Amino acid sequence: MDSELFKQGLIENDLSKIRKASKVDVHNHCGLGMRFSTFNKWAGGQVTAPPKTMDGIKGLDEYIFGETFKYINKEEHIEFLIEEAIKEAIEDGVKIVEPSIDCSTITFFENSKDFFKLIEDIREKYKNVIDFRPEVGMPKSILNENIEKWMVPCIESGVFKSMDLYGDEALEKFERFKEVYVYGRKKGLKLKAHAGEFQGPENVRKAIEILEVDEVQHGIGAGNSNYVMDLIKERNIRLNICPSSNLILGAVKDIKSHQVRKLFYKEIDITINSDDLLIFNSGVSEEYLLLYKMGVFNENELNYIREESLKR
Repeated sequence: MDSELFKQGLIENDLSKIRKASKVDVHNHCGLGMRFSTFNKWAGGQVTAPPKTMDGIKGLDEYIFGETFKYINKEEHIEFLIEEAIKEAIEDGVKIVEPSIDCSTITFFENSKDFFKLIEDIREKYKNVIDFRPEVGMPKSILNENIEKWMVPCIESGVFKSMDLYGDEALEKFERFKEVYVYGRKKGLKLKAHAGEFQGPENVRKAIEILEVDEVQHGIGAGNSNYVMDLIKERNIRLNICPSSNLILGAVKDIKSHQVRKLFYKEIDITINSDDLLIFNSGVSEEYLLLYKMGVFNENELNYIREESLKR
């Protein structure tokens, strides 16, 4: 029934039907996981809306740090951000969500145990309607001392199911993070990293070979190298792709020429995700519909991607 509803929704341009079909959102940044209208109302109604296009990660960071983060400074604010991201996912028919929570969030709490308990309590609250798999993330700009102070305790908490690394792809080499990734693997976390969003296949290859990731966030640059695409297939690595994010940040010129089609026909495991709902104003259902309307995939191909994404 999910498949028929989903395909009908695409053909009929009916988001309500698409939303009823089970989906995943495994590339989702929790602090930006709700609609702008929700955040703006909560923050008092004076928040400047995000621009329609941005200058890559630089433009994204300028908006986030210059606008949204100034409203977030208390424990209860973190609770709101996490819970609203979960509610949005449920509303969109998402059954598995892996929202990334920055490791620096631990600093909002006097006791780290309160931070971990909050996440566990939210997970328990919604367990009957969604599989909430908390993910801990860190920016490439993080100081080594803060990897020890923030990231390591999060890994050791047992609360998080995966870890991610994000930020300017040209900013840091992956080698600096190898030790903490080895530790994350030892503790049973799924390993992810942002790579190949703005840079080419070499960036993806390094993330795979140095950090030994299970999944790459974006990874669209891999489409320019048969060698790297083969490497992804051989290691059974999943690419978690966010088309609207790629377009608005300037990583692709248009959706019709997006590398996701090439990656799919190379039989690489891919998922379709929201990235930052507050910024890009497009949930997973809307991303599927966008790909259909732009002629990137037909309804059967998109349904296959949706079904396969639920298997991990």
